[in-house]
Amino acid sequence: MADDRDTVAIDETAHEIYKQLTEGSNVLAVPFRTMKDVFMWAVCLGVQQGKKKSLTSKKLTVFRWAQFDQQTDIPLLKAVAIADSGDISILLKRNDILSVAEEYANAGIYDLRDGVFGGYGQPLWNLVSLIG
Repeated sequence: MADDRDTVAIDETAHEIYKQLTEGSNVLAVPFRTMKDVFMWAVCLGVQQGKKKSLTSKKLTVFRWAQFDQQTDIPLLKAVAIADSGDISILLKRNDILSVAEEYANAGIYDLRDGVFGGYGQPLWNLVSLIG
């Protein structure tokens, strides 16, 4: 790849949401095991809603490129980047792939939080209902 950034950033203002979704041992109340998993869901929700939001506050590095699954996460991130840019040459620019994903995740994280914690049911089942 033309560049080799391997850190994934989120807005500092969203970090508390990531922690709420990952910290704890009760799967029914805390449906995610890693911040990478939260990030991927947030990217997907941002894409689904057609919303991106630039990272504007202090950026926090929450994990690295190597934590993405080569078989599922990276192909999805690359597909999102191509769809967003309309240019396959983006595949040569990891920084651009990550920037696109970070903007979608930065918008989608709020929908994820509202979907998981905004309902009356248990967070895990609220998450499941977001799929349908």
